[in-house]
Amino acid sequence: MPASFPTGLVRADLDPRRPRFVETPWGAMALYLDGDEVLCAQAFCPHLEGPLFEGSVGSGAVTCPWHCWRYDLRSGARLGPLGVPLPGFEKLKRCAVSTDAQGRIVLAEPTP
Repeated sequence: MPASFPTGLVRADLDPRRPRFVETPWGAMALYLDGDEVLCAQAFCPHLEGPLFEGSVGSGAVTCPWHCWRYDLRSGARLGPLGVPLPGFEKLKRCAVSTDAQGRIVLAEPTP
């Protein structure tokens, strides 16, 4: 498997209100805008495979539209009602994000 994946997308292709679904060599991922930062995490919820890429995004977290489970996009941790990480839950797979010389978004192999 490749260590990186060029998406062909640039930052201007992303909507801060809606994650962008991306099929990668490692499976379905989604790109999220948090301020000026592009973040990447798995596209489907670890809970019951709900479509996180259709969820709401805010304050560095995504909320699954099926059961309202919330995940921190930087750590991958499931968040409780007060935004506190909940131990013992599966974390989201995440990819480091960079850009190439043309400004296209490049993903690194996911972290567990």
